[in-house]
Amino acid sequence: MIIYNGKYNWSGKKRSNFKPITWWPGSYRLTIIDISKNRPGVYILKPVIALISDTGEGYSAINYFQNLAKSICRDFNLDISRTLWIEYLPKKSDHMKVAVFKPITRIGNETIYSVKWRPIMPNEMELIKSYLSKIGHVANNLNIS
Repeated sequence: MIIYNGKYNWSGKKRSNFKPITWWPGSYRLTIIDISKNRPGVYILKPVIALISDTGEGYSAINYFQNLAKSICRDFNLDISRTLWIEYLPKKSDHMKVAVFKPITRIGNETIYSVKWRPIMPNEMELIKSYLSKIGHVANNLNIS
């Protein structure tokens, strides 16, 4: 079930007690999918998929991906470690890659992560394939209908 499919913007200004994603405004296309809704009674390690793509509008957050993921988690009440984070890159031959978060330390209530990127696995691609036709900008570029 698609929870959100739209543009995710940030202003570059501090919100409440949280530092901004970046100190400059920007936006990403964001699609959040909860795959557990279609599989009641099945325990899924990462029941939520967050598919992101840079809009090219404003500042890119790829070097601040930890901040972007934390902000999305706050706004949509997601668990960063139970979400499969996929970046869609329309102009690259490897169209999708997955972010792997590893907690490295805690400062107060905040966890600091290292983020590594890896290619999407075939089973992960199969998992999201049925949703891609509903996400027009991705389906059109991957020739999926």
